[in-house]
Amino acid sequence: MSGGQACPVVVLTGGIGSGKSTAAHCFEGLGITVVDADAIVHELTGPDGAALASLRLLLGEDFMSPAAGLDRAKVRQAVFADPSLRKGLEAILHPMVQLVARQRLGQALGPYCLYVVPLWTETHGSQPRPDWVWRVVVVDIDQARQRSRVLKRTPMPNETLEGMLAAQAHRDERLALADHVISNNSDEASLLAQVQRLHAELLQCLNERPTTSPRRANH
Repeated sequence: MSGGQACPVVVLTGGIGSGKSTAAHCFEGLGITVVDADAIVHELTGPDGAALASLRLLLGEDFMSPAAGLDRAKVRQAVFADPSLRKGLEAILHPMVQLVARQRLGQALGPYCLYVVPLWTETHGSQPRPDWVWRVVVVDIDQARQRSRVLKRTPMPNETLEGMLAAQAHRDERLALADHVISNNSDEASLLAQVQRLHAELLQCLNERPTTSPRRANH
């Protein structure tokens, strides 16, 4: 890999409620280092987080909690009602997340490492794939299950959920970028079996050192 990357980077992405975290946990159970962009955001926006000063200037004190840092629930409702506010947040957080993530990925050891990025398609869909990314894996889910899982995990007004879904890339756009697709329309056992098959395939690809671009596969 270029840029001093210690091991190949596999990007894992998918829409909200698709099961990215569960899939990432399965990879972690196989000994793969996982770097999660969302977890980095929590670090940056938590108490004494490095992004809080800039976010306070953008949002004001009403969005801050002395105990928890950024009030994510309040921000969630605000940004989907005001696209310009979302862009301001992204302008602050995305560069900081990318810097921390690239540092951690550069230190990762193993046959490959996993970078979990919810908004990969939104931020990279119209650009050539970065040369430090080896594979892109999409966790796919049908829309009915997606809505049900999101609301079960985080109850919210329906208009807030619809705003969140509308702000994300369309399902077809994510699939168009995928080298591998994991379907999460069944149970966790099915998801784990697909991750295990994909893990074996990735190890085989590394051993064979392919020189051509991969074709997308369902697992």
